[in-house]
Amino acid sequence: MSLPATFGVAHVYGLYDTVAFVTLQSDDIGIKPALDVEVTDETGRVITDRLDDQRKEITLNGVLKPDVDIPSVGQTITYFSVVYIIKDVTTSGVNNNFRKVSLKGVKYQEIA
Repeated sequence: MSLPATFGVAHVYGLYDTVAFVTLQSDDIGIKPALDVEVTDETGRVITDRLDDQRKEITLNGVLKPDVDIPSVGQTITYFSVVYIIKDVTTSGVNNNFRKVSLKGVKYQEIA
């Protein structure tokens, strides 16, 4: 009898981390430069591209836990060992469902 063949690669399931005030349902993490400058030569061809001031942006979505305080804009939140400045807080609810919370934050390259 032969051994079974394995195919494919391993996948990471779930989220990177947790937060105290909400049961996380999703996280979106993106990295982009704040300054993207293309330098062209005299014929208009791009000869270099400067990507400066890297920013890491995050959106956390989940269900609010009972009797907790939601962080406000300007406070910080740590997720996956990165400290983000909260830029946007949105809460929404319906009559027959739990209260949902969405936080958007940013980690600037030069701000510790």
